[in-house]
Amino acid sequence: MTRRVLARLPDLPVEVIPHREVLQQRQETRAAWTAAAKSTLLLAVQKGPFWRPCPGTRDYICCGYQVLQVGLNCPLDCTYCVLQGYLNIPAITLFVNVEDLLAELDWNLAADPGRVWRLGTGEFGDSLALDDLTGLNSRLIPYFTRQPRAVLEIKSKWHLLEPLLPLGPNPGVIFAWSLNPPEIIRAEERGAAALAARLQAAARAAAAGFRLAFHFDPLIFFPGWEDAYRRTVEVLGAAVPARAVAWISLGGLRFLPPMRGLIHQRFPLSRIAAQEMVAAPDGKLRYFKDLRIEMYARMRGWLEEAVPGALVYLCMESPRVWQAVWGWEPQSEDLARLLDGQALSIMK
Repeated sequence: MTRRVLARLPDLPVEVIPHREVLQQRQETRAAWTAAAKSTLLLAVQKGPFWRPCPGTRDYICCGYQVLQVGLNCPLDCTYCVLQGYLNIPAITLFVNVEDLLAELDWNLAADPGRVWRLGTGEFGDSLALDDLTGLNSRLIPYFTRQPRAVLEIKSKWHLLEPLLPLGPNPGVIFAWSLNPPEIIRAEERGAAALAARLQAAARAAAAGFRLAFHFDPLIFFPGWEDAYRRTVEVLGAAVPARAVAWISLGGLRFLPPMRGLIHQRFPLSRIAAQEMVAAPDGKLRYFKDLRIEMYARMRGWLEEAVPGALVYLCMESPRVWQAVWGWEPQSEDLARLLDGQALSIMK
């Protein structure tokens, strides 16, 4: 992978760093090196596990998603990105030891062959934005073709996936997009593809025989949000075939309190951190419960009309909010079983 990346970026300066600590010492403040991280690429060996359970959060319902940590950070620069508060390396990091990743997948899948696994590469970075450099998806997609009880979700805000389309049809691979109204994309998702470009890419993926997923996460409150999100859902429904959609998640904007100051510092024109929020039981700042319930309920209604039959669920929400919107309070294992069953059904 290192040779591939260097061949595609022949005019950039290259430096060999023996220890990561050298890189970490180059910037003094988090805001400064977070900005610098978008223009520096670190090729490294993943010395820990690639496969990690979704970290979840206490007192909120988790779906049992499994994360493949194939990199850290991405070239996109969303104002609300929670990675700003977690990452401690001022670079976009790509892990190059792909053979170790595949061996770890072999071991974990063989250890529990009867279990359904939902895995994704988009938790700590964008799954498509740098794929032309890495070629990682062209190795993962054929791998998951051979897995009868595991699905791979390739989650992105990017739109270029043409080299991957000939690898379909493959219903065990789900191309997923994070969606927001165009005004939020323009103001808060710097460098990301436009809404129309994402949905056009989704339509191409479905035509090639892949499944789709969509994540309205974070849902962002702003004056006029109702019309903006309703129009976005209508455009989604018109762009893709409902039968190709595996699931759609909803999640309100949330972040740890220190993120508020970092957003103000890095993005002084953004207003998302100025909205009224409350400290939730998990320690994160969230919109008040009544507002979240209203947003979820309206989104659920619009989605059921625009994408009939799609499985819509809440990501990292409290049992009380589930009860108010859906009329039941699932445990984490209940939600996991629901999504596992959906994963099995789409692989048939």
